[in-house]
Amino acid sequence: MSKGNRFSRRVLTFSLLGVITSGCGAIPFLSSTATKNLDPRQTLEAYFDSLATQRFDIAENLMTASYRARLGKQGVSSLLHSTQSIQVTDVVDAIAWADRLGAHLPPAPADRREFLVTFQVDPSATGRDDWSVGTNRRFVDLLRQNGQWRIDAIGVSPGVLITGKPSPASNQTLAVVPIEPLRLGPAPIDRAIYTARQSAVDHGAIPWARDPLQVVHHDGPSFGLNPDDPATIVGQDVDPSSLVPRTRVAVRQGADSYVVTLIQPIRTGTSGIWAISGVQTAQAIGG
Repeated sequence: MSKGNRFSRRVLTFSLLGVITSGCGAIPFLSSTATKNLDPRQTLEAYFDSLATQRFDIAENLMTASYRARLGKQGVSSLLHSTQSIQVTDVVDAIAWADRLGAHLPPAPADRREFLVTFQVDPSATGRDDWSVGTNRRFVDLLRQNGQWRIDAIGVSPGVLITGKPSPASNQTLAVVPIEPLRLGPAPIDRAIYTARQSAVDHGAIPWARDPLQVVHHDGPSFGLNPDDPATIVGQDVDPSSLVPRTRVAVRQGADSYVVTLIQPIRTGTSGIWAISGVQTAQAIGG
């Protein structure tokens, strides 16, 4: 059975065990004559297989020049050496993932893909700021350049195809994808993603994640909210079910008003991050 037949269009679940144990023959498609027109998931598999087998030169070559430039030489080295072992256990097309949550996103452009990837990770001594021991999830963006797919971003938050917001550090010109309203009602909290986000905050990155208003502006596009929509905190209390702090933010989008509920899923207090747990119309809650 070919790799193309093993992998579904929307959801890919595979183990790297057979690839790792088969040695150099595991990634024959990295030869110069076979790098054209690859399925992006093959590049994703080859990249993380290269990390798992410590073939760091191959992994680096599978990153876009723009991504390497954004990270810098030290950042690239830190990323490549951040794990002792890493195994991909699940890969989901990010647009399909968002659509299952109620999104109505347009198809990805021909030269870009994004996946939500689940890993089992044993971090290296220098990678414990970036990875948790055990299950981790990351959004992985791939860009097709000169016929070959390459890794263009790895992060704990959705990328441009989901949020419509390109990385401000990117030197590439990206088309901003318009986001339709994704969902009204409760939103599931993925603890693996938010544990990684909390770790990033604890080590000085993404300080906005501790501010519920900034979280609404940053993550709101995933719910169909424009990052420039006026937003105001209208209430703070404790969720009666989970007993964690809860904040309600009123957002006005043209003539429509919404109330976004956020909770602190990992840690409470001023150092804890906030996550959107639901969006309702103001009328639905009597606003």
